[in-house]
Amino acid sequence: MKLIFETVAETQKDTLAAAGVFTDNFLVVIERLTQLNIEVTRNAFEKSSEMALVCLDSYLAKESTLAWNSFIKPSVG
Repeated sequence: MKLIFETVAETQKDTLAAAGVFTDNFLVVIERLTQLNIEVTRNAFEKSSEMALVCLDSYLAKESTLAWNSFIKPSVG
């Protein structure tokens, strides 16, 4: 009977150790996925901001040219 209890106790100890290793590995994976998600999101926002600035600069340059041309044309004609 003693051998059965020792075997069960040893099996439970090994199971708990395996569960601990699995949990540690799982947490490492979740942490890395979270870091990647943060990096991708930050990169997307940076690119989006850069694109918005390019579009805004292009629009302002076009509007500035149109305004300048409309200002000059009446004085030329």
